Amino acid sequence: MIAADAVLQHEAVGNPLTESRRGRRAARALGIAFLALAVGAGAQPSGIISGVVLDATTQAPLAGALITARSPALMGEQIAVTDDAGAFEMTMLPPGTYALAVQHDGFLPFAPEGLVVRGRRIKVRLQLMPEPRPAPPPPAPVAVEFDEATMIGPAMISGPEPEFTQEAVQRGVQGQMTVRCVIAHDGSVRNCRVLKGLPFMNASVVDALESRRYHPATTHGKPVDVYYTFNLRLALPQ
Repeated sequence: MIAADAVLQHEAVGNPLTESRRGRRAARALGIAFLALAVGAGAQPSGIISGVVLDATTQAPLAGALITARSPALMGEQIAVTDDAGAFEMTMLPPGTYALAVQHDGFLPFAPEGLVVRGRRIKVRLQLMPEPRPAPPPPAPVAVEFDEATMIGPAMISGPEPEFTQEAVQRGVQGQMTVRCVIAHDGSVRNCRVLKGLPFMNASVVDALESRRYHPATTHGKPVDVYYTFNLRLALPQ
Protein backbone atom coordinates (compact mmCIF):
# COMPACT_ATOMS: atom_id res chain seq x y z
CA MET A 1 0.00 0.00 0.00
CA ILE A 2 2.84 2.33 0.84
CA ALA A 3 4.72 1.36 -2.33
CA ALA A 4 1.66 2.06 -4.41
CA ASP A 5 1.27 5.49 -2.89
CA ALA A 6 4.86 6.17 -3.66
CA VAL A 7 4.46 5.25 -7.28
CA LEU A 8 1.35 7.39 -7.63
CA GLN A 9 3.13 10.33 -6.16
CA HIS A 10 6.01 9.78 -8.43
CA GLU A 11 3.90 9.68 -11.49
CA ALA A 12 1.99 12.75 -10.38
CA VAL A 13 5.13 14.77 -10.13
CA GLY A 14 6.80 13.40 -13.18
CA ASN A 15 3.75 13.13 -15.68
CA PRO A 16 0.88 15.70 -15.67
CA LEU A 17 -0.95 13.88 -18.54
CA THR A 18 -1.09 10.66 -16.55
CA GLU A 19 -2.48 12.55 -13.58
CA SER A 20 -5.26 14.05 -15.72
CA ARG A 21 -6.29 10.66 -17.09
CA ARG A 22 -6.21 9.14 -13.66
CA GLY A 23 -8.47 11.92 -12.36
CA ARG A 24 -11.04 11.35 -15.06
CA ARG A 25 -11.07 7.63 -14.39
CA ALA A 26 -11.58 8.25 -10.70
CA ALA A 27 -14.44 10.65 -11.40
CA ARG A 28 -16.16 8.11 -13.65
CA ALA A 29 -15.72 5.37 -11.07
CA LEU A 30 -17.15 7.63 -8.39
CA GLY A 31 -20.17 8.48 -10.58
CA ILE A 32 -20.85 4.82 -11.30
CA ALA A 33 -20.63 4.04 -7.61
CA PHE A 34 -23.15 6.76 -6.77
CA LEU A 35 -25.49 5.56 -9.55
CA ALA A 36 -25.32 1.95 -8.32
CA LEU A 37 -26.06 3.15 -4.81
CA ALA A 38 -29.08 5.14 -5.96
CA VAL A 39 -30.46 2.24 -8.00
CA GLY A 40 -29.93 -0.15 -5.12
CA ALA A 41 -31.72 2.16 -2.71
CA GLY A 42 -34.69 2.90 -5.05
CA ALA A 43 -35.41 -0.61 -6.43
CA GLN A 44 -37.70 -2.73 -4.28
CA PRO A 45 -38.53 -6.37 -4.99
CA SER A 46 -41.86 -7.04 -6.68
CA GLY A 47 -44.47 -9.33 -5.16
CA ILE A 48 -46.89 -12.06 -6.19
CA ILE A 49 -50.55 -12.66 -5.40
CA SER A 50 -51.68 -16.22 -6.05
CA GLY A 51 -54.50 -18.39 -4.87
CA VAL A 52 -57.64 -20.28 -5.72
CA VAL A 53 -61.29 -19.34 -6.37
CA LEU A 54 -63.96 -21.69 -5.01
CA ASP A 55 -67.72 -22.10 -4.90
CA ALA A 56 -68.51 -21.17 -1.29
CA THR A 57 -71.35 -23.69 -1.05
CA THR A 58 -69.66 -26.75 -2.55
CA GLN A 59 -65.95 -25.84 -2.28
CA ALA A 60 -65.59 -26.82 -5.93
CA PRO A 61 -62.92 -24.88 -7.88
CA LEU A 62 -64.24 -22.28 -10.30
CA ALA A 63 -62.52 -22.24 -13.68
CA GLY A 64 -62.75 -19.08 -15.75
CA ALA A 65 -63.15 -16.67 -12.82
CA LEU A 66 -61.85 -13.17 -13.60
CA ILE A 67 -59.61 -11.54 -10.96
CA THR A 68 -58.63 -7.88 -11.28
CA ALA A 69 -55.95 -6.32 -9.03
CA ARG A 70 -55.85 -2.58 -8.39
CA SER A 71 -53.51 -0.46 -6.28
CA PRO A 72 -52.21 3.14 -6.11
CA ALA A 73 -48.79 1.57 -6.61
CA LEU A 74 -49.85 -0.13 -9.85
CA MET A 75 -50.19 1.65 -13.16
CA GLY A 76 -53.55 0.55 -14.49
CA GLU A 77 -54.64 -2.88 -13.33
CA GLN A 78 -53.55 -6.48 -13.61
CA ILE A 79 -55.95 -9.25 -14.63
CA ALA A 80 -55.81 -13.02 -14.23
CA VAL A 81 -58.20 -15.86 -15.10
CA THR A 82 -58.44 -19.06 -13.09
CA ASP A 83 -57.48 -22.39 -14.66
CA ASP A 84 -59.39 -25.67 -14.44
CA ALA A 85 -58.25 -26.07 -10.83
CA GLY A 86 -59.52 -22.60 -9.93
CA ALA A 87 -55.93 -21.36 -9.47
CA PHE A 88 -54.46 -18.02 -10.56
CA GLU A 89 -51.24 -16.03 -10.15
CA MET A 90 -50.30 -12.37 -10.57
CA THR A 91 -46.60 -11.54 -10.72
CA MET A 92 -44.36 -8.45 -10.87
CA LEU A 93 -46.58 -6.45 -8.51
CA PRO A 94 -44.99 -3.28 -7.11
CA PRO A 95 -45.03 -3.05 -3.30
CA GLY A 96 -48.28 -1.55 -2.06
CA THR A 97 -51.78 -2.25 -0.78
CA TYR A 98 -54.04 -4.03 -3.24
CA ALA A 99 -57.76 -4.60 -3.76
CA LEU A 100 -59.10 -7.50 -5.81
CA ALA A 101 -62.32 -7.77 -7.79
CA VAL A 102 -63.47 -11.35 -8.43
CA GLN A 103 -66.22 -12.20 -10.93
CA HIS A 104 -67.76 -15.37 -12.35
CA ASP A 105 -71.01 -15.96 -14.20
CA GLY A 106 -73.74 -17.18 -11.87
CA PHE A 107 -71.98 -15.92 -8.72
CA LEU A 108 -72.08 -12.73 -6.68
CA PRO A 109 -69.02 -10.50 -7.21
CA PHE A 110 -66.46 -10.39 -4.40
CA ALA A 111 -64.02 -7.52 -3.68
CA PRO A 112 -61.49 -8.16 -0.90
CA GLU A 113 -59.26 -5.22 0.03
CA GLY A 114 -56.17 -4.48 2.10
CA LEU A 115 -53.79 -7.04 0.63
CA VAL A 116 -50.29 -5.75 1.42
CA VAL A 117 -47.60 -6.78 -1.07
CA ARG A 118 -44.01 -6.32 0.08
CA GLY A 119 -41.69 -8.34 -2.14
CA ARG A 120 -43.17 -11.71 -1.27
CA ARG A 121 -45.88 -14.15 -2.33
CA ILE A 122 -49.34 -13.72 -0.84
CA LYS A 123 -51.66 -16.72 -1.12
CA VAL A 124 -55.42 -16.14 -0.95
CA ARG A 125 -58.46 -18.40 -0.90
CA LEU A 126 -61.42 -16.63 -2.51
CA GLN A 127 -64.92 -18.04 -2.13
CA LEU A 128 -67.85 -16.85 -4.22
CA MET A 129 -71.50 -17.19 -3.27
CA PRO A 130 -73.90 -18.32 -6.02
CA GLU A 131 -76.43 -15.75 -7.16
CA PRO A 132 -79.76 -16.28 -5.39
CA ARG A 133 -82.26 -18.08 -7.54
CA PRO A 134 -85.83 -16.79 -7.80
CA ALA A 135 -88.31 -18.70 -5.72
CA PRO A 136 -90.18 -21.32 -7.73
CA PRO A 137 -93.79 -20.45 -8.52
CA PRO A 138 -96.35 -21.96 -6.20
CA PRO A 139 -97.72 -25.26 -7.45
CA ALA A 140 -100.85 -25.01 -9.53
CA PRO A 141 -104.00 -26.05 -7.70
CA VAL A 142 -105.01 -29.61 -8.39
CA ALA A 143 -108.35 -29.83 -10.14
CA VAL A 144 -111.02 -32.04 -8.60
CA GLU A 145 -114.05 -33.59 -10.20
CA PHE A 146 -117.06 -31.31 -10.04
CA ASP A 147 -119.65 -32.68 -7.59
CA GLU A 148 -123.13 -31.18 -7.75
CA ALA A 149 -123.93 -32.50 -4.28
CA THR A 150 -121.16 -30.62 -2.47
CA MET A 151 -120.29 -27.74 -4.80
CA ILE A 152 -121.88 -24.72 -6.38
CA GLY A 153 -121.39 -25.02 -10.11
CA PRO A 154 -119.59 -22.57 -12.40
CA ALA A 155 -121.61 -19.88 -14.18
CA MET A 156 -120.61 -18.32 -17.47
CA ILE A 157 -119.78 -14.60 -17.41
CA SER A 158 -118.76 -13.97 -20.99
CA GLY A 159 -117.47 -15.67 -24.08
CA PRO A 160 -118.45 -16.86 -27.54
CA GLU A 161 -120.70 -19.63 -28.71
CA PRO A 162 -119.12 -22.20 -31.02
CA GLU A 163 -119.19 -21.18 -34.68
CA PHE A 164 -119.94 -23.65 -37.43
CA THR A 165 -117.10 -24.14 -39.85
CA GLN A 166 -117.71 -23.85 -43.58
CA GLU A 167 -117.02 -27.57 -44.01
CA ALA A 168 -119.57 -28.45 -41.31
CA VAL A 169 -122.22 -26.24 -42.91
CA GLN A 170 -121.61 -27.67 -46.39
CA ARG A 171 -121.99 -31.20 -45.04
CA GLY A 172 -124.91 -30.49 -42.73
CA VAL A 173 -122.99 -31.52 -39.61
CA GLN A 174 -124.88 -31.12 -36.35
CA GLY A 175 -125.57 -33.06 -33.18
CA GLN A 176 -124.25 -33.68 -29.67
CA MET A 177 -120.72 -32.99 -28.44
CA THR A 178 -119.13 -33.79 -25.07
CA VAL A 179 -116.05 -31.86 -23.97
CA ARG A 180 -114.21 -32.16 -20.64
CA CYS A 181 -112.32 -29.05 -19.43
CA VAL A 182 -110.79 -27.56 -16.33
CA ILE A 183 -112.59 -24.47 -15.06
CA ALA A 184 -109.99 -22.83 -12.84
CA HIS A 185 -110.50 -20.94 -9.60
CA ASP A 186 -109.85 -17.69 -11.54
CA GLY A 187 -112.69 -18.44 -13.95
CA SER A 188 -110.54 -19.38 -16.96
CA VAL A 189 -111.12 -22.51 -19.02
CA ARG A 190 -108.20 -24.71 -20.04
CA ASN A 191 -107.09 -28.23 -20.97
CA CYS A 192 -110.23 -29.05 -22.92
CA ARG A 193 -110.47 -32.56 -24.32
CA VAL A 194 -113.15 -33.78 -26.72
CA LEU A 195 -114.84 -36.93 -25.47
CA LYS A 196 -117.48 -37.05 -28.19
CA GLY A 197 -116.98 -34.92 -31.26
CA LEU A 198 -118.46 -33.94 -34.60
CA PRO A 199 -116.67 -33.78 -37.95
CA PHE A 200 -115.08 -30.41 -38.70
CA MET A 201 -116.28 -28.94 -35.37
CA ASN A 202 -113.95 -30.14 -32.61
CA ALA A 203 -111.35 -27.35 -32.86
CA SER A 204 -113.99 -24.64 -33.19
CA VAL A 205 -115.80 -25.82 -30.06
CA VAL A 206 -112.62 -26.12 -27.99
CA ASP A 207 -111.50 -22.61 -29.05
CA ALA A 208 -114.86 -21.16 -28.04
CA LEU A 209 -114.89 -22.87 -24.63
CA GLU A 210 -111.30 -21.84 -23.80
CA SER A 211 -112.16 -18.22 -24.66
CA ARG A 212 -114.89 -18.04 -22.03
CA ARG A 213 -114.83 -16.64 -18.49
CA TYR A 214 -116.82 -18.21 -15.64
CA HIS A 215 -117.67 -17.62 -12.06
CA PRO A 216 -115.69 -20.57 -10.68
CA ALA A 217 -117.14 -23.52 -8.87
CA THR A 218 -116.98 -23.18 -5.09
CA THR A 219 -116.91 -25.51 -2.14
CA HIS A 220 -117.62 -24.10 1.32
CA GLY A 221 -117.46 -20.67 -0.29
CA LYS A 222 -113.95 -21.16 -1.65
CA PRO A 223 -113.23 -21.13 -5.42
CA VAL A 224 -111.70 -24.37 -6.65
CA ASP A 225 -110.36 -25.82 -9.88
CA VAL A 226 -112.75 -28.43 -11.22
CA TYR A 227 -112.99 -30.87 -14.07
CA TYR A 228 -116.22 -29.91 -15.77
CA THR A 229 -117.97 -31.74 -18.58
CA PHE A 230 -119.80 -29.69 -21.21
CA ASN A 231 -122.62 -31.40 -23.08
CA LEU A 232 -123.30 -29.29 -26.15
CA ARG A 233 -126.13 -29.63 -28.66
CA LEU A 234 -125.07 -28.07 -31.97
CA ALA A 235 -127.80 -27.28 -34.50
CA LEU A 236 -127.29 -25.62 -37.86
CA PRO A 237 -128.86 -22.19 -38.17
CA GLN A 238 -132.20 -22.24 -40.00
